[in-house]
Amino acid sequence: ANYKWLLKERKNKEFLGNGSDKGDCYYTFNELGFRGDSPKKKGTKIMSVGCSHTEGIDVHNHQTWSHILSRMLSDGVDFNLGMSGRSNDYISRTILTFVEKVNPNLVIVMYTYPSRREYYTNEGGIEPFAINPWGYYKEHPNGIKEFQMLKNLSNEEDDYINWYKNHLLITYYLKSKNIPVVWNGTFIGTDYTDENRFDGDYKKYSDLNEHANKSENQIYAKKLYKHLEKIGIIKN
Repeated sequence: ANYKWLLKERKNKEFLGNGSDKGDCYYTFNELGFRGDSPKKKGTKIMSVGCSHTEGIDVHNHQTWSHILSRMLSDGVDFNLGMSGRSNDYISRTILTFVEKVNPNLVIVMYTYPSRREYYTNEGGIEPFAINPWGYYKEHPNGIKEFQMLKNLSNEEDDYINWYKNHLLITYYLKSKNIPVVWNGTFIGTDYTDENRFDGDYKKYSDLNEHANKSENQIYAKKLYKHLEKIGIIKN
């Protein structure tokens, strides 16, 4: 889900705006409720997972970096699992949920800010937590109280370790499936790296209030494509 709709309410629909943008771009969602191509489409499936920087805020469907990258391949399929405001918990949970449903050939992860976490409510719902309250933590009486308690307990080291656990889970899960993964650590705030990290000069968008425009997405997608060629994931 995102702030405005449940995932099931987005299936096979198109909206002008997504509830967290300027409202002048179209968002078309497939039969699973995500932006991008249908998972039934044949070809080289690229699963991109992240927050609003992946879903693409204030850009049209064809202007996201994931879409641009997929169209650089003759048979590329853009499966964009980005979701505005979501956490690294969301990213790992989503990969484990959907990899076997869509059988991607490549997974690209753009991790989000470690301070974003997921918590379960007493009613069994999943709520995204961030340092700045929104949704349940801003509007629900119980959420307002819980937000203050969670904020008091939050610290950078705990947030980082939470990201790292998610990263290891994703890394070894995809390795067990023989699915290559490349990840962007721009928003993590750490120098930790491994052979699969590629940030691609995305640092300029690390401000919570900024997102890449279509031209900037094109530049990032081209650099990412060249990196994938260099490490042998994409063949000329």
